[in-house]
Amino acid sequence: DLSILLKGFCRLLNNPLIQTYLPGSCKKIGFYQELLILFWKFCDRNKKFLYYVLKSGEILDIIVPILYFLNDARSDTSKIGLMHIGIFILLLLSGERNFGVRLNKPYITRIPMNIPIFTGTHADLLIIVFHKIIVSAHQRLQPLYDCLLTIIVNISPYLKSLSMVSSNKLIHLLEAFSTPWFLFAASDNHNLVFFLLEAFNNLIQYQFDGNANLIYSIIRKRQIFFTLSNLPSDTQTISKFGIKSINSTSSSLKNSSPNKSERKQTIFRTNSKSNTDDESIINREISQQSTIETINDPMITTLAETP
Repeated sequence: DLSILLKGFCRLLNNPLIQTYLPGSCKKIGFYQELLILFWKFCDRNKKFLYYVLKSGEILDIIVPILYFLNDARSDTSKIGLMHIGIFILLLLSGERNFGVRLNKPYITRIPMNIPIFTGTHADLLIIVFHKIIVSAHQRLQPLYDCLLTIIVNISPYLKSLSMVSSNKLIHLLEAFSTPWFLFAASDNHNLVFFLLEAFNNLIQYQFDGNANLIYSIIRKRQIFFTLSNLPSDTQTISKFGIKSINSTSSSLKNSSPNKSERKQTIFRTNSKSNTDDESIINREISQQSTIETINDPMITTLAETP
């Protein structure tokens, strides 16, 4: 019975990934969110099914479609529920050792996703998709940042070899989250840096031999860690950052249009008028050392609870 259930889930979830030469030759289904909710309920309520999924080699046939849905829905506000349930499933599975071990399988099958080309494992795919979700800077996804980084921390002790692309993505997240303007913008923002540092520590401690790409990326960007270790902790300096953040917030509110969706999100602000690529925006912000402004509300980074 468990085998029949798992094969049925795999077949339906992989339906949008099937590519044929004849248009319309494969019927597409449209109830992916309901299907993911059903799968999550099975895993949450039936531990035998959960352990069977983790021990089965078909677990990757579940993970890849979920990552596809997350990447596809990250900029669509109408699919926020799909984002939540997909991340909750990955968070539930990441608590088990077999999940992290299975991610070491090479990623060979190419699916149509707007991500950088890489050669690596399914773990690289997961990290790259998570990075894409975070840098998209969608305000309603901000409460899920803790969940995304918690998943990376959970699987980090088992990842034998990360590609150069995924290693650079992790370093880029640390570079963005460790800036003083971001750290002092809200009382919980430091948790994101803590999760990333813990992931680096696990990878170096348990999988040092196979992660030469990550070690090289850390050495190349070692100044990030030096700056973080020398971060000012006195009240006067912290208040100075707070005053600048408040002043920049008030001035931006006067000049901005009364769009609620724009006022509530934390943005990485630059002097450039180009908005072509999310990652390049953050890279230009870091290189220019511009201010990260929190519009109206500070960034919420509390760990979301499962529904």
